[in-house]
Amino acid sequence: MLYRVSKRLLDIFVATVVWIISSPLMFVISILIKLSSQGPVFVSDSRRISYFRPFFMYKFRTMKMDNEKILKENPCLQIILENNHKIPLNMDIRVTGIGKLLRKTDLDELPQVINIILGNMSLIGPRPYMKWEIEQVLKGEDPIAKENIKLIQTVKPGVCGLWQISGRNNVQFKQRLELDAIYVRNMNMWLDLKILFKTPRVIFSGKGRV
Repeated sequence: MLYRVSKRLLDIFVATVVWIISSPLMFVISILIKLSSQGPVFVSDSRRISYFRPFFMYKFRTMKMDNEKILKENPCLQIILENNHKIPLNMDIRVTGIGKLLRKTDLDELPQVINIILGNMSLIGPRPYMKWEIEQVLKGEDPIAKENIKLIQTVKPGVCGLWQISGRNNVQFKQRLELDAIYVRNMNMWLDLKILFKTPRVIFSGKGRV
């Protein structure tokens, strides 16, 4: 109980500070997105799952508005996405010019402070999974992976997580499940602070970013 209260207080404090400090930067990013391509500044991705239910995860828009159509017209990209759960940035023709810059710097994630303040995400936790990723695991034949995904879905998803500081996209999907499950089994404030302080170094180094 004390841990959950402390975790929520940390979430609100850090998210509020980040929101205040980064507001001028987010304003500039919003203008650049509007000037560079048609469409909204933010996207609310309801394909993300928490507690086995979809929720809106806010991000700066980095893709063209017809990104789904582009994906359908390029079977090779679909295969890469299904096999690796990620399309390398230099191959992803759905991403806009400013979108590539935002992804390279992780600035597209800044609006998730909204999710933290609203309480449907935490500062630290497993990164939210896509609906199709969860369905793929549950339909698969790996009992450990199934148990891991069920365990992961018992906690709030996070902006920063053990997977990110452990290699991120250099880590295979199965290993990501294992890392997230390890976090859930060992959740405590010390682990959260350790992940929090290691995250900036990983972001600035670009480690594991595709």
